[in-house]
Amino acid sequence: MLKSSAAEMAEQLRNSSSATLPVESPTCDVVVLCWNVPTESDRRAQQIAQFLGATVQFASLTAKDLRGSASTREIVPRCACIIVQAETLAKMTDEIPVSDLRSLLEPAEHTFIYGFQSQASHDAMLQTLSAGKLLGTRPSPAGDAQIRVADGYPKWCFQFSGLSVGTANAARENCFVEGNAQDAQSVLIRIGKQPFFARVENGASQLFFLAGGELADLDETVPRNGNALKWFGGLVPLMMFLRGALGNRVWHNDHSRACFIIDDPLLKRRHGFLEYKRLVDSMRRHGFSACIAFIPWNYRRSSREVAELFSSTRNGAFVCVHGCDHTGAEFESTDEELLRTKAKLALKRMQLHRQLSGIPFDEVMVFPQGLFSAEALAALRASGYVAAVNTELSPSTMPEALSLRDLLDVAVTRFDNFPLFGRRYPNDLAEFAFDLFMGKPALAVEHHGYFRGGYRALETFVAGLNALDAEIEWTSLEAICSRACLRKTLRNGDLQVRFYTDRFHVENDTAQKQNYELLRSLPSNERLPSVTVDGRLQSCEREGNSLKILISLAPRQTAEIRVVAVGADRIDSPARKTVVHNLAVAGRRLLCEFRDNYLDTNPVLRNFLPSVK
Repeated sequence: MLKSSAAEMAEQLRNSSSATLPVESPTCDVVVLCWNVPTESDRRAQQIAQFLGATVQFASLTAKDLRGSASTREIVPRCACIIVQAETLAKMTDEIPVSDLRSLLEPAEHTFIYGFQSQASHDAMLQTLSAGKLLGTRPSPAGDAQIRVADGYPKWCFQFSGLSVGTANAARENCFVEGNAQDAQSVLIRIGKQPFFARVENGASQLFFLAGGELADLDETVPRNGNALKWFGGLVPLMMFLRGALGNRVWHNDHSRACFIIDDPLLKRRHGFLEYKRLVDSMRRHGFSACIAFIPWNYRRSSREVAELFSSTRNGAFVCVHGCDHTGAEFESTDEELLRTKAKLALKRMQLHRQLSGIPFDEVMVFPQGLFSAEALAALRASGYVAAVNTELSPSTMPEALSLRDLLDVAVTRFDNFPLFGRRYPNDLAEFAFDLFMGKPALAVEHHGYFRGGYRALETFVAGLNALDAEIEWTSLEAICSRACLRKTLRNGDLQVRFYTDRFHVENDTAQKQNYELLRSLPSNERLPSVTVDGRLQSCEREGNSLKILISLAPRQTAEIRVVAVGADRIDSPARKTVVHNLAVAGRRLLCEFRDNYLDTNPVLRNFLPSVK
């Protein structure tokens, strides 16, 4: 990060070597334009740009810089993008004519201006920069005004195109007043009928105007059950701008993936409202995948009929690990030795189930009741799991342990560097659009009761999710987690890839040889692990808080990366279950099945025996 006056920065750029970059090429991705010194909002803009992987500089302007420059074109360094508060530009107009602002911003290909207020200086600047298409700012409509994203602009709106993403906060969000010349197609987001995020041509560059004033703080602590859509207005428009303007130079995911998870059911012909033959028929017709979160205690109870059905649907029907006994909060314990014992017993039972039924399984854990401790994630890593998937991303023993940046990342790796992927109920497509936009997989979850009315709701959801991303791939949880990554193209043409699991598959899907710089988080207190590529030892190094691996792949070549932490081969004592414990688990499982198969499916019993349920 560089802090300097604009004059000093311009001098540095003039004196810099042009051996690797043409003179006219941008020297950085993003310049955050400040007045005197960066404000908290300027720093948040920098945070968001860096989170996406952009190179960022501050350019701190002063009245002296403006008065001492012969041309406003020389004040701002050439760059791909400028981010600037409306108030910063308004202060500049105290020193230069408002008409000069256009030429001042021309060094950037794209400029993002935010934080407009209902005041004369902002209105004058807005009218000038938008060529009269936007006249001023006013509070957003009171009540339940919907935030709606325009359709037909995938370069800027991505998976949000055409969606409604909730209601605006009238006390926090503003809107623009449109002029007569406003082209409706340049409005990317509206609140109700009023523009909230708009795009205007400025000669060879483009100007983006955001009426909202408060950018999100990525270090803000998020509560349990935190929904990222809450931060939409202060986060997504700026990310849309950076993703659209910088393209593959910032972190992105080229391969969206999805899976529909169904918790708890036995693998018998019918479980409650779930009928496997109808489910598989639906999967074949609509081209989606489903994963049964299977309780390992049931490993001897699957029917041959369902096993044969799964075997005939290898590309769509999958099974993963759902607890061990599925007793109350069994992975909420903080006893790591006990948790490792449960985790390994669950794997052993799943292996026996595979031998008995012929059904393979994903070494991915879904926590019963969504409850888990940070120690449970450490236990899963020590036991050899690929990942965990859960509706809640904060440990239930630490309800406010995550920051907004944790919530936005592809997987949470804060706890023992083990990846925890989020999933959600299929209620709001905008939430899944947010996940896909951030490069996450789209993981949906339901229980047998979701099929009370048949499979139309599931098929409608699948069609809606497919409409968000035409290239989405439906596959297994293990394939999704072990291929989850973000990538960006470096200036030398190499690909930098951030991955999240200790078993990672990478593919060169281009027609030419490609160099890769693979990055996996590596906390400062963790020793350098051993790494293999396709079974062969590979050199690696630490770079900051990341493990870095350099490889080259031929066209269409794939590679399997394995990261083995020091001490990962520790052997624990076998599980010891008492007779009382086994009887209690058996009683719980049978009662749950009675509830699902008889109480839930019988309307009379369901209405009159809620206490039994």
